Amino acid sequence: MEKVYLIEDEINEVNEQLVLFYPNLNAKEDYKTDFFYNEYKKLDVEFNTRYDLTYQYLVNFSKTKNLPIHRWFYYQEGYSPELIKKVLKYLNLNGSTHLFDPFAGSGTSLVAAKELGIKATGIEINPFSCHMAISKTQNYSEEEINILENFEVPNYKPIKKLFEKYELSIIENLFEIENFEKIELIKKKIELERNKKVNSILFTTLLCILQQVSYYKKAGNGLKKKRIYKSVDTFEAFKFKLNEIISDIKLNKNKNKTVIINDNCLNINNHKIDEIDISIFSPPYANCFDYYEVYKIELWIGEFVKSYEELRKLRKAALTSNLNADLKKKTKIVTTSKVLIPIIDYLNNTKLWDNKIPKMLNAYFSEMEQLLVSLFEKTKKGGYCVVVVGNSSYGGLAVPTDIILAEIGKNLGFTVQEIIVARRNETSSQQYSKIGNLIEFVRESLIIFKK
Repeated sequence: MEKVYLIEDEINEVNEQLVLFYPNLNAKEDYKTDFFYNEYKKLDVEFNTRYDLTYQYLVNFSKTKNLPIHRWFYYQEGYSPELIKKVLKYLNLNGSTHLFDPFAGSGTSLVAAKELGIKATGIEINPFSCHMAISKTQNYSEEEINILENFEVPNYKPIKKLFEKYELSIIENLFEIENFEKIELIKKKIELERNKKVNSILFTTLLCILQQVSYYKKAGNGLKKKRIYKSVDTFEAFKFKLNEIISDIKLNKNKNKTVIINDNCLNINNHKIDEIDISIFSPPYANCFDYYEVYKIELWIGEFVKSYEELRKLRKAALTSNLNADLKKKTKIVTTSKVLIPIIDYLNNTKLWDNKIPKMLNAYFSEMEQLLVSLFEKTKKGGYCVVVVGNSSYGGLAVPTDIILAEIGKNLGFTVQEIIVARRNETSSQQYSKIGNLIEFVRESLIIFKK
C-alpha cells in the first residue's frame, strides 16, 4: 500500500532528506539566498527557459474586457483568448484538436476554442464560474434569441423582508435598497422562464451587473467599498447588458458543442473525457488568494451558496492554494521536485505572516502532481500540456511554481519543451529589499510539456 503522510509529519521527513541532498543548507542566510538562486538558474537552463514579451499582455484579462462574449464579465484571474490562439499556432495544432481546460474559470479557453471551431472540454469547481462558462459556450437558436429580445424587466414594487433569506453577514451593506429589490424582482421573473438556455442567459445577465450596481468592488483578495460610488439603476443596467449579450450571441457562427463539468479537476478520472491533444490552463496561483472571497457577491446573490457551511465545503473541496483550504487533510510529500524540499524546509524555519504557509504549499504541489499524473494518462502521444502560472514569494524567498511544476512533470514522463517567461510580476520596494536577486524568479510563465 502506498504510504500516505499527514501534513504534521512533513518537517521530519523533509529534514531527513535535506541532510542527504543539501548538507550545507543550514549555513548563514546569505548562503541560502545564493543556494536557491543557483539552483533556480540551473533548472532554468535545463528547462530551456526564455523570455518572450509578446506574451506579457496575453497572460492577464485586462486587454480582453472589450471583446465580444469575454466582455460580459470581468474575470480578473483570466487570460486573453489570444493566448490560446497564439499557443495553438505556435505548436502547429489544427481544427481537429481536442482542447482541455481543467481550470475553466469563466470559459476563456473554451470560448476561444469555440471561435476556432475546436472541440473543447472544461472542468470548473466554482459553481458561479461554471455557470458563466456554460452560458458563454452554449448554442442559441433564433427562437431563443427572440425570447431574449422580448424579455422585459418587471414593474418595480417594494419587497418586504428583503434580506431574510440571506445568511451573508454584509448583505444589507451591498446595495441601495431599491436596487436590491430590483435584483430580487428580476430573479423572480427569470425563474418563470421555462426554456433552460434562455433562463441561463438571463441569469448570467443579472450576475454580470451585480458589481456595477453595488457599493463594493473586487479588490485584491476580496471586496472593497468603492471610493467613489455612482448610483446605477439595476433595471437600466440589466437592459443594457442584455442587449450587449444578445448582440454577441448573434455573432457566434460556430455551433460545435463544448462540454463543461462542474467538479474538482482532481476528479478527472470520474468523468468520460476523450483523448486530449492539448491541455491549456492556468491553475490558481499559490499566492493565498481565496477566489471564493473575491466572488462573494455573485456566489451569494446568485444563490450558488446559501449558507456559510456550504461555502466552507466549497472552499475545502477546491485545489489548495490559500489558507482557507482544508489543511488538515492527508497529503503526500512531493518527491518529484527536488528543489521543493529545501523550499519547504526553509519556510518552516522562517518567520512568516502565517505559519501554515508551508503546509499550504506542500498540499498545492501535491495536488498539482496528482492532476499532472491524470493529464499525462489522458493526453495522446505527441500531445501537449501548457500551464500558465505565476510564481510567489514568502519570507524573502521566491517560490518558483513554474520550475517546480516543470520538475514534477518531467519526472512523471512529460518532456519539458520550454518555459516561456511572459513578464515579471510587480513587487513593492519593501519586498524587493527582502528578496534581493531572487526577484528575477517572481514572474508569470508558460510551461510547455510534451508527451
